[in-house]
Parts: sequence; structure tokens; C-alpha cells
Amino acid sequence: MGLRPYIYADRRLPDAETVRETLADRTLTKFGDDEELARLHRVFYPVFRVIYAYESGKGKLFGTDRKEATALLDGLWADNDAELVRYVNGTESPVRRATNDYDFGLDDPGLGESVLLRFQVPTGDAESLLPRRVEEYREQRGGTANVFLRKLRESYGLPGDFDPDGFEGVTDVERWYLPFWLAEFHSPRSEDAAMVTFRDPDAPAAEMREHAWLATFVSERPRRLATYGYEVDPDRLERNIRERLESNGEGGRERTDDLGPDRSSSPDPDGAPTVNRERQSEGGVVQPDGVEMSAEGLVDPNPDRSFADVGGMSDLLSTLNHKVVRPLEDPETFEEYGIGVVNGVLLHGPPGCGKTYVAGALAGEVGHSFVEVTPADVTSKYMGEPAKRVEELFAIARANAPCILFIDEIDGIAGSRDGDSDMNASEQQLVNQLLTELEGIAEEDVVVVGATNLVEDVDGAIRRSGRFDERVEVPPPDAEARREILGLHLAGRPVAEDLELNSVVEETAGYAASDLELLAENAARAALRADEPIGTAHLRSAADDSATSIPDWVDPADAAEGGVVQPDGVDLRATNLVDPNPGRDFSAVGGMADLKARLEDAVLDPIENSDAYAAYDIDVLSGLLLYGPPGCGKTHLAGALAGELGHSFVEVSPADVTSKWMGEPARNVADLFEIARANAPCVLFIDEIDGIAGSRRGSMNTSEQQLVNQLLTEVESAAEEDVVVVGATNFVEDVDEALRRSGRFDERVEVPPPDATARREILGVHLRNRPVAEGVDWDTIVEPTAGYAASDLELLAEDAARHALRDDSHITQAHLETAVRETKSSIADWSGRDRYGDAADTSALDL
Repeated sequence: MGLRPYIYADRRLPDAETVRETLADRTLTKFGDDEELARLHRVFYPVFRVIYAYESGKGKLFGTDRKEATALLDGLWADNDAELVRYVNGTESPVRRATNDYDFGLDDPGLGESVLLRFQVPTGDAESLLPRRVEEYREQRGGTANVFLRKLRESYGLPGDFDPDGFEGVTDVERWYLPFWLAEFHSPRSEDAAMVTFRDPDAPAAEMREHAWLATFVSERPRRLATYGYEVDPDRLERNIRERLESNGEGGRERTDDLGPDRSSSPDPDGAPTVNRERQSEGGVVQPDGVEMSAEGLVDPNPDRSFADVGGMSDLLSTLNHKVVRPLEDPETFEEYGIGVVNGVLLHGPPGCGKTYVAGALAGEVGHSFVEVTPADVTSKYMGEPAKRVEELFAIARANAPCILFIDEIDGIAGSRDGDSDMNASEQQLVNQLLTELEGIAEEDVVVVGATNLVEDVDGAIRRSGRFDERVEVPPPDAEARREILGLHLAGRPVAEDLELNSVVEETAGYAASDLELLAENAARAALRADEPIGTAHLRSAADDSATSIPDWVDPADAAEGGVVQPDGVDLRATNLVDPNPGRDFSAVGGMADLKARLEDAVLDPIENSDAYAAYDIDVLSGLLLYGPPGCGKTHLAGALAGELGHSFVEVSPADVTSKWMGEPARNVADLFEIARANAPCVLFIDEIDGIAGSRRGSMNTSEQQLVNQLLTEVESAAEEDVVVVGATNFVEDVDEALRRSGRFDERVEVPPPDATARREILGVHLRNRPVAEGVDWDTIVEPTAGYAASDLELLAEDAARHALRDDSHITQAHLETAVRETKSSIADWSGRDRYGDAADTSALDL
């Protein structure tokens, strides 16, 4: 197994003899007095102990508090993170144990064996997981953000004061093991088995039940211990089975199917077929029989990079994570709930921007082998040879599955066939063979990633749905990415203490990733000649002597990054605030028919028919103020309004503009509106606007007054710039009076808790893509949810889906009723409930 001589655990366990004696005096299973101990294993479960730093209260005027916390991440990558939260407090001091103290191995794979479950992912993946999840939360920023944060806390045990905006990063990662005893009981009167997991056999029943998740995990697929724990020699396995059967006789109760997997044909715990090792090379590469192409030259069985090694490209990596990585990690769940695993991904963008590197990082991220091919590997001047090579290429991919098959410059293999007369018979055979192979891998553990500069250069049949489900742009790196790429290429080189990258990052707008690599190398050469560390002057000189290799792709002066324009001289990052396509409209808003009709009259119609309104001297709306209890959908509605208008969506919160430095909040507001104008037409949504421009009836310092005055000035002129400003607050009276008067926020629209009709529609929206059983009595589900916020209903739908997933069934009436019992209205505990009910122009809160 390649075991380390030592492992680190969070505690020691009592010895097997003590455990057996203690269990003899207890009854732990459904069998009662008839239970008989059939197997006893000491199981070491792998976890990553991750230390991370964060600032609580980031963006508040009262400063921040830097803290560190610990999370335990599942080393099997089996989604048991939420179960591992309870063990965090026991990991302050490691227990060092020698591996030769235990019977790890195969000599006795039955009673009494210690099983060391092996880590299934690189440490780098664990290090990047929390930062990725936090980034995903930041991208939510809408009605589901609170739900997403709640799930983050549940999954990884994040502290109550954890602020994702204050997340600083992971400071340390260690590999640990959590030891458990796992006992399997039988009964003479039953063919079933019952498993129990525990750490202390004397512990009360309630404490022992806390560890039941591991028993469930193992009993779901009994081969998991064998597959994750140790490699099995088939000959020795067969011999052990035969000896056990002979020693126990025909009436023996030894369960041979649990001794280990049959490596010749049996699947692993997740259903993937095991590899035929007969023709496997020492490097782990399989050469299929009858294939002339060398697998060794094409296959990397263990890509040594993951998303954590990709500089910048956060939007790109998020897209791949959502649409490719997660479905690959949990295909059964995604397919059950109507979301299939992608068959292919087409990466497109300028040369030198990292398509090949990203494809390899994707393979490392999902733990697949990486098969890389270029047109030179398959093309040939001999008739029929290219088609044969394509067939062999896919045979190699299948033999080394699960894998990512990366076809670079795919247009060089399967270019556009606008005119068949331009393609000879051999080339047509090649394309046809490629089409056949792409269709044939739908049920294989092979994901094909193609790369091209221009999508339209790829044959139309290759591009159509079913061959390449996703097309993802790999653009020139933005400013943040350029900074990270330069940092990657300067890492390990001697750099000056006062090295400053800002000026170089600005000068290299429009550069490809490969240009930045060359720039860093040229700067290093210059520093070497001068016998001094690499300094800012070396980098700037290298930048002055270089130029972008992709001048025809972007205009470095005013390039929009991912469809988002970054105005000159603005410090706020437009890419962090602007969504050029919100991806939702009013059809995605459950219920709220009267509210949507009002917005259509007050906002949509004046904008869409501006000439008619101008003829009657009716001004276009300059501002809209949404008010209502928290969680009722103000953010979601604002984004839907942007989608309905076809506008970009700019979302901002008080943390984005407030600052303890004099004058900076007002400058941030000016920058914010500059970004909105540069990305117009847009909807600029200011959440918790009272946190930026609260009522000035009390005392206000000079910086706060400057902020409010700047906001007043910007809102007055916004309509002329195709910017619709939407503010959100819980209480209208908490917003500065000058902002509330006519000319600033002309319309004030309440977003109350949804009524019964709206609650039914909202549940329908969140259950739309989930398997719901027929015959649900929706009235009995909707009626008890009176007073629920929209976010509560989303949580209810998710809770019901989780119960259905555990039962491996459709979402039934019982699952929904259970979810209703387990959830409640978040408004019921809202401290402002009574005040809201007493305010003018507010709905009664039916709680």
C-alpha cells in the first residue's frame, strides 16, 4: 500500500480484547439478545485538518477581528464533511502511531483486521476547497446567498461569526486519521446484518449513535472497506476464501463478498469498473491490446496540478466547477435529479491564454488521468490512417478511464465543413470517426475537452448539442489573473523585498498568459546579469520591451473582461460587482403577480417606450426603493428586473463602499456609479441602502455626510445614463429623507412575505428540476408555511429533496411534510417584526 511509517490520529482506541469483553455485556442492535458479533474492524478514516484565517465583521466601521478556525475535510471525497464537524475539537494535539502497530494488510481480511482507508485526493485539492466554496458564495450575492452560507456552515462547521467577505485563506493543511471501531452483528433468525460504529464501547447509547454515519456509509456498499483500505491479490483472496469455507464448513457464516473485491471484473464503490492491470506500465498507464499508438506518450495518469495552481480565471474555474467538476464527483445524484454529466467541453479563446493548462488542471481537480493529443498525433498522408488513429486514441482513453481526453486545436482535426468539396475522403473519414467516438463515450468515464481559437472554425456536427455540451471561453487574463500569473512565475526566484506589481499589471492589459511567463523570464535574466534580486524596474523594463502576442484579439486600452468594462482610474473591481447576464427574469420569480405588474408599469414600460413617454413629458423612473422583511426576495427580484429589461446587473452592499478612512466612502460611491455607467444599460442594486445612507436625524461624521451627498448627486443623474438605481431596505424610514424624496427614488414597492398562491409558486420554482411524486396535496403543505419568507421556502424544498435522496425515491408528500416540520419562518425571530407591523404602508406579518 505504500504506507507511511507513522500516522497521526486524534485519539487512541481501546484494544480489541477490551472491546469484545465490553460488547458481550451490551445489546446494541435491532436483534436484541440474539445479536452475535460476526466482524470487528478498527477503521482509520482519513481527514484533512485545515486551518484557515478570517476577519469577522469585515467592512464595518468598527474595525475587524482576525481569527483562525479549524475544519475537517473528507479525505475520501465522499461528502461526509458535515458528519466530520463534530470531531474538530479533538484535533488540537495529534497522537503519533506507527503503522506496524496494526495488522494493515491481507493476511486476515476478516475478524479483527485494522483498515487504513487511503486518501483519495491530493492535499492541494483540500487546500483549495474552502476558498472555492467561499468564492461560490460571493458569486451568489442574491436571494439564495443566506441559504448558501447556511449550507457552508453546516458542511464545514464554520463559526457563527464567519464572514465570507473577510475570508483570508487557508494557512495550514495536515493529513490526519479518525479511528473508529466497526462491529457487524448477525442473528440466527435473520439474513440481515447490522453495523455499529463507536469509539468508546462503554459510552452511552446516545453518544454511540453520533458515530452511526460511518456504519451507514460502510453498510451502503460493503466493499468500500476493501476498496479504499487495501489492494487485494486475487489468488490470495481465493485461497483465503477457500480456507475459511473449509474451516467453517458449509454452515459457516463467513461472508466472502465482504472480504475484498474481485479485481478482475467488480466495480469500485462508486460503480466505476476496475482496470485490467495485465498491460499496465509501471507509471500506471494502460496500453490496450491491438493498439499501435503509444499510450505512454499520451497519458498522464496523475496530473500534478489542480484549480489551485491556475492563476486567476475565477469566473472560468467557477463555471467548470459548477458544470463539470460537481457532476463528475457525484454523477448518480445529478442524473437522478435531472442534471447529467457533460459529454464534452469546448474551450475557446486566444492562443497562449492557458486552455491546455486549464484542461490538465481539470483532470487533476477530479482525479482523472489526462490524455493529451494534437492534430500531429492523428493526421497522416496515408488514406484511412487518420480515422484509425482516432479510433485508437479513444481506445487508449477508455483503457485509462476515468480520464480527461484533451484534443488541442480540434479545428485542425475536425475543421468546419462548409463545403465538402474542400475535404478529401480521408479527412471526411477522420471527422466521421471522431463523431462516432464522441457518441460512443456517453456511457464511459471519458470527458472530451476540445480547444480552439474560434468556435466557428470547428465542424458544425462536432459543435452541436450532445457532442460538446459546454462551451467555455478562456479569455486573456484580467488584472487579477495577470497579478497571480506573474506571481506564479516569480515564485522560487529571488525577488526584491519592495517588489511592486501594480504598474506592470496595468501595462500588460491584453497580454496572454504565455506573454506574462516570457516577461517574468526576461526580467529574471536581466536581474541575473545585474547580479541582484528581481525588482520592479526589471519587470517594467521587460514589459517595455515586450508586446502582446494576441493584438488582434483585444484592445488593451479598453478591453472588457468577460463582458464587463473596467473604467479607467477606478479602484473598485468591476468584475466583482457586475453580472452582464443575470440569468433570470420575472418568470423565475414565484408569485408576486401584483408586484411584478406594478414594476412593469412603473419601470419596464417607460424604458421600453421612452419616446412615447417623452412626448407626454413623463420622466423615466430614476430610482426604485424595495422594502420588506429580510429573506423575502428583494435581491432576487432586482436581478429579475435586470433580466427582464435585458440590462446588466450591478450589485453592491454597504461593505463594498464603507471605509474607516476619511473621504474614501464617497470616492467608492463615485467609482460605483462610474462602473454602472460604463456597463450601462444596467440595474444598479444597492442592498441595505440604509447602511450606506441612513437617516440623518442623529449625529453623522464628515465622512458619512460626504458619502450621502455623493450618493444624492449620483442618483439624480443616473436615469440619463441608462442606469436604473434600485435600493433595498427593511424599513423605509431608516433611509435618509433626501434620498426618499421625489426625484431620487420615485417608486417605493413593498416586497412582503409571500401569500399562499405565491408560496405554492415559489415551491414550484425550487422543485421544478427535482423528481416530485404525483398526488401531492399542496394545500396541506402550503397552509402551515404562512409567514415564511421566500428563502425559507427554498430551504424547505431543499430539505425535502435531501430526505428523498436518502430514501432513494421521488419527493413525496411525507418528505414535504417532514420538511415543513423541520423548518420555520425566519421572520418569526426577526427583531424588527413588531416595528414592521406598526409602520405605515406595510403588510401584516401572518406568523
